Amino acid sequence: MDLKKALEQKTISPHAVRPDGALTSPRSYGVYKVPFSVGGSRQVRYGNHPVRMTELEREFGSCQLCHLFLHREDAAAMAELLNGEAP
Repeated sequence: MDLKKALEQKTISPHAVRPDGALTSPRSYGVYKVPFSVGGSRQVRYGNHPVRMTELEREFGSCQLCHLFLHREDAAAMAELLNGEAP
């Protein structure tokens, strides 16, 4: 099994977490696609959900949640893989 498929199996539904102040319980990490990238790289970003999503919406006008994980390392690995696939 390749790494991307292994990571996809670790994703969780946004309905599996509930708001807890500015973050979620349990803590979750999103992988987001922004509408364009500055300098042609890093079209996919990651961070604490939903704080990072709000920051990206403010910076880029919008973003799309692609994946949600319980572990930051999984979100970072998926973002790196997806950025490598971006044209």
